[in-house]
Amino acid sequence: MRAALFAAAWVLLTAGVAGAQDEVPDATRPERLYLNSGLLMGSSRVVGLGGAYVGIAEGVAGFTNSLAALAQRSPGLDKDWDVGVTLSWLDLPLAKAKGKDLDNDGLADDAPTTLQLLGAVMLQYRNFGLGFSLRNYQVGYCNTVLCDTNDLIRVSLIQSALAGAIALGRDDFILGFGIYSAQAVFSHKPEGDWRYGDTGIALDMLYRPHGRPYRVGVSVRPEVVGAWRRSTGQVPFLAGRQLYSAVVSPAVLSLGASWRLGEGAEHYNRLSPAARRQILEGKHFAELPVEDDPKALAGRWLISAQADFISRVENAVSVHSFTALTEPKKVGASAMLQPRLGVEHETWPGRLRTRLGAFIEPSPFAGHLPRPHLTGGFELFLFRYWDDWALTASFDASRRYSNFGVSVGFWR
Repeated sequence: MRAALFAAAWVLLTAGVAGAQDEVPDATRPERLYLNSGLLMGSSRVVGLGGAYVGIAEGVAGFTNSLAALAQRSPGLDKDWDVGVTLSWLDLPLAKAKGKDLDNDGLADDAPTTLQLLGAVMLQYRNFGLGFSLRNYQVGYCNTVLCDTNDLIRVSLIQSALAGAIALGRDDFILGFGIYSAQAVFSHKPEGDWRYGDTGIALDMLYRPHGRPYRVGVSVRPEVVGAWRRSTGQVPFLAGRQLYSAVVSPAVLSLGASWRLGEGAEHYNRLSPAARRQILEGKHFAELPVEDDPKALAGRWLISAQADFISRVENAVSVHSFTALTEPKKVGASAMLQPRLGVEHETWPGRLRTRLGAFIEPSPFAGHLPRPHLTGGFELFLFRYWDDWALTASFDASRRYSNFGVSVGFWR
């Protein structure tokens, strides 16, 4: 009798364990992780101007912020084609990373390592442009209270774009369009990578009237919801923590404008020699503006302003919630406004530009105040080899946050 009871108990126990094991692999949390767009991510020139770049939209360095930059020709371009490339290294290890408040919740994050890398390349042919950009923002969070740097949970937020643009009329209206991707990769050395991601359509526009010292730009980034891309054999746990069902990047509508001030400001939107030649060949216009000197200074001062309208998202928590040992807090429940302002000065024409900017970072956490940022930097001409090369440096400083970066690219 005892043997029969023991056997029955054993069957029930093993069945319960097996049932529990069968349920665990599919048990992701229902919330979505919020990919914060509040922190400025871009090339060093963009950082130096406080992120106010949608109303400038020029050069490969600005491609990640406005696709219209792909078809905006350099004022001195005298051939049918042009190329551009930029590489940026942000979050240089000049300050201690641990103790930074990365998600603007008012508390220091247990993240001893941060890194931002950005690369972009573009090719222009006549009034068309094509380009690809990739930026990776990586944060290493503590896995244990002791915070062993060899045992970190690494979170990589990856944004990429494959896009094209076309300049219409007398290059006074530019339309950019492409595929925009938002991804997140969670990794822990002994266990591998867990990936999320999806894509959307991006649309940018720029108006640059010839003979006027201003530009107006619009940028649209869709909301992207990326589900967990489950690989064979993966369970919804990483470093003993339960995974979330998806990641979400809010939709962002950016409106920007820029102005040139000083002698020659009317040359801000001049036609390049290549654009003038193409227009004459097409015979679409009865007359063209008076030809400008492509080397003439277009005003020493450049002022740029921008407003980002960030959409609300549903059922989202911060990325830090994955590594935190406390109950996660909901974020992004309401829409947010992020104003930006930047100033650039031709301090040594043809050799040195200096920049200063500011922006207000709204907090996606309910009841938390926005955080002001001060930014700045410089761009220095280096040498001419095949093209004109330049080194750009930037900083971004705020309460419990700092970011220093450098970029290498072409002088334009």
